[in-house]
Amino acid sequence: MRVLLAGPPFFGLLYPMVPLAQAFRAAGHDVLVGTCGAAVQRTAEAGLLAADCAPGLDPDARYAEMEKKRQGRPPSPGEAGRPAKGRGFSFFSDEMADRMVRVAQEWRPDLVVHTPNGVVGQLVAARLGLPSVLHAVGFGHTGVHVAMMNDALAGGYERHGLDGPEPVAAWLDVAPPSMTTTDEPRRWSMRYVPYNGGAALPPWLFAPRRRPRVAVTLGTVRPAVDGVSPVAWVVEAARRTDAEFVLALGGADVAALGELPENVSTVDWIPLGALLDASDAVVHHGGAGTTLTALDSGLPQIVLGEGADRPANAAAVRHRGCGLVPDGQDDLTPALVERLLTDEALADAARETAAEMAAMPSPAETVGRLVQLALTQGRTR
Repeated sequence: MRVLLAGPPFFGLLYPMVPLAQAFRAAGHDVLVGTCGAAVQRTAEAGLLAADCAPGLDPDARYAEMEKKRQGRPPSPGEAGRPAKGRGFSFFSDEMADRMVRVAQEWRPDLVVHTPNGVVGQLVAARLGLPSVLHAVGFGHTGVHVAMMNDALAGGYERHGLDGPEPVAAWLDVAPPSMTTTDEPRRWSMRYVPYNGGAALPPWLFAPRRRPRVAVTLGTVRPAVDGVSPVAWVVEAARRTDAEFVLALGGADVAALGELPENVSTVDWIPLGALLDASDAVVHHGGAGTTLTALDSGLPQIVLGEGADRPANAAAVRHRGCGLVPDGQDDLTPALVERLLTDEALADAARETAAEMAAMPSPAETVGRLVQLALTQGRTR
């Protein structure tokens, strides 16, 4: 069987699909990932075949510029809530649509898998008459959200002679059972397996620790938009906390943080799952992939949760009791970090959540169900 994975060109949204793609490969199926920008190379580094569906497009630079413009002005009344049909941001689905359709027509997949922000996959499936499967990421995505993404892709549907998307054949929910918020039809539970890229791990990661280690990250998108200022308070808290802090900021310029105390170090890039495996707590921005990786680690967390779907991810963590969410600047204190490291209720809830996730059906187990779905609802090779 052939499976086309359509993903938006941001690592935090594309990487969560990699374990399922690798599970398909391990089961003997052919996999192709349609994306663009730097995600093409990152997909290749994961050992997967990729098709650049928007050559010449720099999604990271374009998105950072869009965000800076958006933050520089208040939203107009028409921008609140669901946008009018054909308006809004499609996470570059529209830019990728035409080429991805041509690639799919030539490659002839049997099944299309896409994220909530990668609705170009839903368009391709509708164009070729194939079942599509939505691979959820995080806690902020609902059927209404996916409909908004498809509204932003209205021009693409029109270009391809389609009235709109077909309903997804399955909705893969990677949220832990106690944190599931969606009631979408055709929902299948699937374990989230962290994938953050490969690397040669540094020796210090395995060295004995004299004091607790706190991992700090802003993901891959936020530093490009906001710089590193959102973690300046962590550096100040570190001066008063007997713990080691590792700033994993993806190579962002940390000069704005000033001179770092001796218990704060920086790393350019390290797979987050590996870093958390060697840590005792985590502070992060609340991106979907980062939040799920933190939950899988079983570590207590502080979630900043500002912008995009991050407030929804932060709210889910707070409601489960396995993390802290600051209510404002006044909460960003050494006392918050101290609680992160000493609150046993947080630690217990974090471990319970990780155990829930470990018991969910794995991507490897899910592949068989998806193959059967393709056999019954679509054409077969």
